[in-house]
Amino acid sequence: MSAGHAPPSAAPAVPVLEVFSSFQGEGPRVGERQVFVRLARCDLRCAFCDTPESYPTPDRARVQRAPDDDGDDAPPNPLPVADLAAAVARLDAPRGLHRAVSVTGGEPLLHPKAVRALGLACRALGLRVHLETGGHRPGPLEEVLDAIDEATPDLKLASACGFPTPWDAHRASYRLLEGARKALCVKAVVAATTTPAEVERAAAFCAEHVPSAPLVLQPMTAKDGAPPPPPPAALLPRLHTAARRHHPDVRVIPQAHKLMGVR
Repeated sequence: MSAGHAPPSAAPAVPVLEVFSSFQGEGPRVGERQVFVRLARCDLRCAFCDTPESYPTPDRARVQRAPDDDGDDAPPNPLPVADLAAAVARLDAPRGLHRAVSVTGGEPLLHPKAVRALGLACRALGLRVHLETGGHRPGPLEEVLDAIDEATPDLKLASACGFPTPWDAHRASYRLLEGARKALCVKAVVAATTTPAEVERAAAFCAEHVPSAPLVLQPMTAKDGAPPPPPPAALLPRLHTAARRHHPDVRVIPQAHKLMGVR
């Protein structure tokens, strides 16, 4: 068997924050039950980030024991990909309870070999594989394309993230996903500091480079007063109008899991 098609057990171990069963809270598949594999480490520091605990590698991961059980196991990091796949299989009981596994972070594309091996293992379980990524690592994205079914890349708006938008990296990532027809949507978190002009540019960019994907404007969730603040309700129609001038499918979807109080 070639190295490019190595089984999950041959993949390197990977740092993991948590593995759990919940409901997708973002994007077009909101409300769908999924197994979430949240990998540790991130190379970005977005001002709106709601999982800063994913930046370092914890000594131990949190792995939910059963889909309707609040209890977690705490295996030491890093975890072998075969153990991750076994945890996913254990949570998807009865088989078919979940439509997909969501590989998220942190930034999962810091670990492309592990993501690819996990994706192939989860597909063997009959699960669709959904990748959540910052959309700024096109090289690693290309490595995992054949092992995922869909991806949600971000468009990092400077007004919400606190750093310049990585347009070149987004362009390369979106074109890869468009070519493979695997872009579920593009997600742009918006804040009170986001302007219609910034959203217009983002919408035109997405319409040009990944036209098959809806653009989701996601109002940021409040973070104990930390800047930037969430967008006021009156701003959202203005941002939507600005985006629709350039993009045929624009949706405003908040973080539903925060509203439900689930992780």
